[in-house]
Amino acid sequence: MEYRPRLTEDEYNLIQNHRSDTKKQVSLAKILVFDIETAPIKAYVWSMWKQNIGTHQFIEDWFMLTWSAKWLFSDEVLSDKLTPDEALMEDDKRITKSIWNLIDEADLVIAHNGNKFDIPKLNTRFLIHGLNNPRPYQAIDTLAHARRHLRVTSNRLDYLGEYLGLGRKKDTGGFKLWAGCMNGDQESLTNMQLYCDQDVLLLEAVYLKLRPFIKPHPNVGLLIGDNLERCPTCASVDLEPYGEYVTYTNIYEACRCKSCGATSRSRKSITPKRDFSNLKTSLPK
Repeated sequence: MEYRPRLTEDEYNLIQNHRSDTKKQVSLAKILVFDIETAPIKAYVWSMWKQNIGTHQFIEDWFMLTWSAKWLFSDEVLSDKLTPDEALMEDDKRITKSIWNLIDEADLVIAHNGNKFDIPKLNTRFLIHGLNNPRPYQAIDTLAHARRHLRVTSNRLDYLGEYLGLGRKKDTGGFKLWAGCMNGDQESLTNMQLYCDQDVLLLEAVYLKLRPFIKPHPNVGLLIGDNLERCPTCASVDLEPYGEYVTYTNIYEACRCKSCGATSRSRKSITPKRDFSNLKTSLPK
């Protein structure tokens, strides 16, 4: 696992512009932003279009090429990639173990399409290489929340970054980069890592922008556990009253976080403080 500056100054400044207000923040919980890149499946095919590939047509199955990650608000990007020899042998055991160590530390992980891709892919490699499940953690899939709560024309990370004015992904140059990695080309493996690094920086920016709209957001205050009145989304104590939150049966005090902008409510109802003796309720179905 290594860290070094990997982006040009212009690329780095573009992706960091969003952090002018958040750069000095520190996450009190262990929140890991991560991304992985995998090799494609090799298979025999007869045509370019509408192929139904059976397992008997497989030549080689997929494996992991590289991963990148960072702790929320940290300036350090952590990453690992296959060596040329490992790529030729399709041996990702070493880098699987290195990201397992990070996942095992995390209270909360953030990935784009993490629910359907990154997390199941990692679990598959953990299983293949005889690793136990990491310590229990919660997960946020920014793709799933963008689809659920927004109506952006495209929910791809690259488009979300551009649409929200946060920057874009690094250009890969197309499939030849993946081909170079599978052929053990050192430059290709390095460029794949650079691409993955940029994804993580952009993902952090997109997550922070989406954060007030992620509902439900894992309760970060619970992860800290100090019993202070904290924003459940970002754990800030800088809260202000924001009216009331009314359900079918109860009323709660609502508040807005002055740090991240998310809204929340008290856990204890204020309904008993009022006289609702004449209140009617709707009939069930």
